[in-house]
Amino acid sequence: MNKTELLKSAEGYSVASVGNLDKFEGKAFVKDVLGTTSVELSFGSLAPCEAVPFFHHHKQNEEVYVVLRGKGIFVLDNEEIEVESGSVIRIAPEVSRCTKNTGNEPLVFICIQGKAGSLEQYTMTDGVIEQ
Repeated sequence: MNKTELLKSAEGYSVASVGNLDKFEGKAFVKDVLGTTSVELSFGSLAPCEAVPFFHHHKQNEEVYVVLRGKGIFVLDNEEIEVESGSVIRIAPEVSRCTKNTGNEPLVFICIQGKAGSLEQYTMTDGVIEQ
């Protein structure tokens, strides 16, 4: 696991670092360091030919993966989906999932988890432009 470092915290915000993503390896969860209350965010990396060693699903959280570097396969309910840098994948809680690196470089990704069906406002409906 990578060490997630809290850089600054004040009333209403937190700033952290997982280090240089060009050299990122392993897994880093940032929820506890940032003190998030609505999402879990993690950074992950799989070495060439490496796979997550288990399939899993969630009770209530959907996941969104953003592939930052590399290429691989997401196995979703036994269907193999090819992904590469720039791919964005949403997975409902009940879908069985596993990830494999099929490339020659690390597969680096961000995973965002949030309770399925809980997003009521977003960007344009939640944002307030200030003078």
